Amino acid sequence: MNNKIVTFLLVAAISTMTFISCKKRQTESGDATRNYFPLKFGKYVTYAVDSIYYNEDSCSQYRVKSQMKYVVTDTFTDRKNFTYKLSYILDVFSRPYEGAVWKPIGVIILNPTATGLNWTEANIKYTKLVFPIEEGKSWKGNAFAPVSDTQFSFLKDWNYNYRNVNKSYNTGFVNFDNTVTVLENDESINYPAVDSQVSALRTYSKAVYAYNVGLVYKEITHWTYKAYKPKCVNGYSVVMQAIDHN
Repeated sequence: MNNKIVTFLLVAAISTMTFISCKKRQTESGDATRNYFPLKFGKYVTYAVDSIYYNEDSCSQYRVKSQMKYVVTDTFTDRKNFTYKLSYILDVFSRPYEGAVWKPIGVIILNPTATGLNWTEANIKYTKLVFPIEEGKSWKGNAFAPVSDTQFSFLKDWNYNYRNVNKSYNTGFVNFDNTVTVLENDESINYPAVDSQVSALRTYSKAVYAYNVGLVYKEITHWTYKAYKPKCVNGYSVVMQAIDHN
């Protein structure tokens, strides 16, 4: 056999073995905790949504019950600084009750990075998860939020942290055996007993992710009370509980 051909075959064989070896190492060193938010085409979770809105102008509150669905529908790639960034499109649908027609209401962009999962909603980017997931790990999940804008200033300095890793969680509709809780923020002034003579504030945010499912519970409350006219609470409280998934 021609020596050049022999040399080529040897090089090809070595390259193949190296590729297989590298691929094997990458698979073995894969971070399984990323499966707390699986990014798969067609993956969906449906939620029961309970919302309360407080209006300081009328000193009133009203409650809305509905359903919402998150669906991974597509991907796209951005090129920046000679690197390519893969992102996933999470379409958001809503309906007033079970059986009604789903209507699209928004889009969330998910961007997995080497260390976490960025979540862009309404043009605001959050780092919802960091990897690997470990009990007690903390990070500034709202570091990219435009907190200089007074509308979003309440998002400043949130310290996300992991709790109850690998614990079961019941959303009130479905029980999940393996979950992780992210306490995003827990801030209060003059709460829970609101004194009408003292201003008050309540901001609370928590998310629960189930293994091989994704987000299964979300709670966010943000309201303020000013100890001068009209002396009424202003803000909202929203709870999302998973009722179905694939």
